[in-house]
Order: sequence, then structure tokens, then C-alpha cells
Amino acid sequence: MSDERVPGLTVVTVLYRSMQILGETLPTWVRSADGLPVRFIFADNWPEDGCEKVIAGCLDEGRYAYLPDSSNPGFAAGCNRAVAAARTSHVLLLNPDVWLLPDSVARIQAAIAEAPRDPIAVGLTMHGGNYVGVDAHPISLFIDRQAGAARGPLGPSGGGAVFPTALFAEFGGFYEHLFAWGEDADLSYRLYAAGVRTRVLDLALPHVGGHSVTGDNKLLGFRAFLLARNRVLVAARTFSWPLALLAVPFIALAHCALAARRARQGLLRPFLRGVGRGLLEAPGARRRWRGKRFGLAHLIGYLRAQGAS
Repeated sequence: MSDERVPGLTVVTVLYRSMQILGETLPTWVRSADGLPVRFIFADNWPEDGCEKVIAGCLDEGRYAYLPDSSNPGFAAGCNRAVAAARTSHVLLLNPDVWLLPDSVARIQAAIAEAPRDPIAVGLTMHGGNYVGVDAHPISLFIDRQAGAARGPLGPSGGGAVFPTALFAEFGGFYEHLFAWGEDADLSYRLYAAGVRTRVLDLALPHVGGHSVTGDNKLLGFRAFLLARNRVLVAARTFSWPLALLAVPFIALAHCALAARRARQGLLRPFLRGVGRGLLEAPGARRRWRGKRFGLAHLIGYLRAQGAS
């Protein structure tokens, strides 16, 4: 497939209950890409809500592909399917609840031209802060990296990321079993362990975050389950054995603290189910990744790195 790709950029977006927010954000994408050779691919995991009409009203038919899947295979699988359909050298993973500024696409293309082989973490503004990429954390294992941090990111956040399409495919894309929430951290740890470094592009794009679960208690519980499970699975898959053993007390401490928070939110039961499921699934998840793993030397080097972004 790699020899079929042409230089250029495809915006990849996974949709789920996104019609209303996409109606606000997509026009800003179209304006930002005006006059530029940019294509769009939408993987819609909730096609009945009308996103297809929103897209058709904003983009010419030949400029986008629409991939509906009513089975809802998850964010990770949706991304993988859309990236696999891309025929350009680079893809921009962009959440549907992100607004682009008039010069955003041009700046992204310029950043790609500077170092075409590197992934790029695109800056997002959300919850009152500015963030660029994924950061390691001693308790929660992975968090959003604050803009301006002295060291570069582990890797890009799934909400705003540029990947060379071939690199994304080489690493198997996102681990689909994670479904959502943590799949970008899993890939980030694997990229870093293999020596791939991510550059930052701090565009400070407005990002809502969590639009697909807001106001739905069942989905909020599902997210609590996945976050608890996926922290365990990310560590099991991507950490070397020495680092994994060292991380056990920190993971346990994190989950104790998080359990108290989830209890206050009324989400303790799905959280505890997620922890239990993660422990059960950890051996199988580890076997499914046979590449380089993030070890103590990587962690020390990462924590010591300054100005690497």
C-alpha cells in the first residue's frame, strides 16, 4: 500500500454521537483547508445521528470518504480503518470537537515539510489548560502533556496528531482492544521505546473533550470502566518486566486514589470492574505486542530530557 500513497495530508476523524458538534467544527476545517490539497475521511460509529448530511453539506463529494459502522467498534478501530483508507503520505487525526483556526492546516503542512518522518503532537486547549501530546506520569501512567513542558512528549494525543501514514501502519496503529481512552498512550510508549520522537506544534486549538459521553450516565460508567482497565493493559503491553514490577505499587496507589474519586462520582462499580478485567486480560494483551518495550532506561532518559520538543 505504501507505494500507492502520494505526498499530502488526509484528515481522519472518528464520529460517535457527533452531529451537533461536527456542525460547528467542520466548517472551520473546510475554511482552514481552503485551496489546499487536503482530503477527509470520516469513520462514523453512530451513523444514525445524521453526520453524513452535515459532511455532505460542507464538502464536495470527491474530497471525502464516509465509512459508517453501526456496530461501534470503538475509537481505536475507527482510526485504524480510516488511516488504512488514506492514500496520502500523512494523516491528521482530529477529534470532531476540535475547532481549526484559519491558518491551522497551513501550519501543519509546514511542520510536516520540516521533518516528514516525525509524528507531530498538535496543541489543544481544553478544560482551562493548554496541552500538547501525551506525558508519562508516576501515578496515572499517562496524562495530557502541558504545553511548554521542558521535555518533549511521549507521543501524540489521539485528539490532535499527525502521523506519517507508513509509520502508523508499521506500528500496527492503535491497539483496538482498548476501544477508547488510552490507545494513544499505548502507541506513544511503543513509539518512544523504538526511538521514535514526537515533535510539538502548539496551535492551541479549542477542544471540548468528552462530547460523546456528556450527559449519559451509562456511557460515563463505560468510560470509567475503560480508563481503569486500560491503564493496567497499557502497562502490561508496553512496559519491560523490570519497569512493570516497579510500577505495580504506583498503579495500586493510583487506583486507590481513583476509586475514592469514582465513588464520589457514583462510578465505583464500573471502575472496579475495569480494574478486575484489566488484571485478567493483562497476560493476553502483553502477548499481542512483540516489539520493543518501554524500560527503565527509557524512563530515565525521558524524565531527564529537556527541550527535546
